[in-house]
Amino acid sequence: MAQNHHSHRRQNHARHAARLGIAGGVTGVLGVGAIAGLIVVVRAHDDHAEATPRTVAARTGEGAARKSPSGLRSRAQLKTGTELDVSTPDGFSYSLAAVKGGTADRPLASTRTPPPDGTTLGYADYVLTNTGNAPALLDFPADLFVKRTRVPSGVLDKNRCMPQPGAPTDMCTLPDHTDVVNTLGFAAPRSEDEDQYIPAGASYLVRVATDMPVSTGTTQHDLGLYVWDSRFVSDRRAVEVPFPG
Repeated sequence: MAQNHHSHRRQNHARHAARLGIAGGVTGVLGVGAIAGLIVVVRAHDDHAEATPRTVAARTGEGAARKSPSGLRSRAQLKTGTELDVSTPDGFSYSLAAVKGGTADRPLASTRTPPPDGTTLGYADYVLTNTGNAPALLDFPADLFVKRTRVPSGVLDKNRCMPQPGAPTDMCTLPDHTDVVNTLGFAAPRSEDEDQYIPAGASYLVRVATDMPVSTGTTQHDLGLYVWDSRFVSDRRAVEVPFPG
């Protein structure tokens, strides 16, 4: 990606960018009642520094599952696509497994401004798992891509939807935010020196949602979930996290 588009690159660590709030009003896979009272961790996809390369590999498998308290969904109850493993030179490792994509006017509890009339916001849910044997920095590797035909012309004209090598040429990624929307029965993230850490073996359901509008006719077919930042992929070529078939 060209250097003049640095404002649309992911940050080096999720450090000093995550903040805690209380979940509520999230639509999609989980109902409002199912997530009420959960901790939400938010990461913005906006101004980002150059990152350290990571390795990436695909695998299949359901991953860890644990019965959630208070009737919350567990990892085993979620239908997911093929998992994608990512690891870091500093020893953190994660897996990602997509659940679904869709649209909503308020896809995140942190969504403050509704989209303009006649548009909506896109989102994708995926399971993030710490596959290491020790706590790992809470990071959100995936970004949401949208077919350009589903992005309003005014957004395209401002070059706010960016293409990426490895992703389909008819898709681009908008600025986005990611929230943890369900801890799936695992312990909540732990704070340490202004960072958040996910316990070893823990899986969280997270949602990445666009900050800018897409057309109301957008469906999962028009969306894609990809990992492309050099913190996770050394050559910065986007790698898909596929939705379930």
